[in-house]
Amino acid sequence: MAGKLEKEADSIQEHLKDKCIVRVMRPRDNELCIESSDGTRLFVNSSASETLDFSITGGAL
Repeated sequence: MAGKLEKEADSIQEHLKDKCIVRVMRPRDNELCIESSDGTRLFVNSSASETLDFSITGGAL
């Protein structure tokens, strides 16, 4: 399990490398959105089971 989580963290880090954050939003109680200057958005969602789900959209990926 730790190996999978490390790979996911490395992937997120690579996608967000050298990004300039321009806005942080809370669209829902269980969601955080971090937007960068190129339009990339990182969404972090939590669920009742206390797990985290990540997605990255838009921008110059």
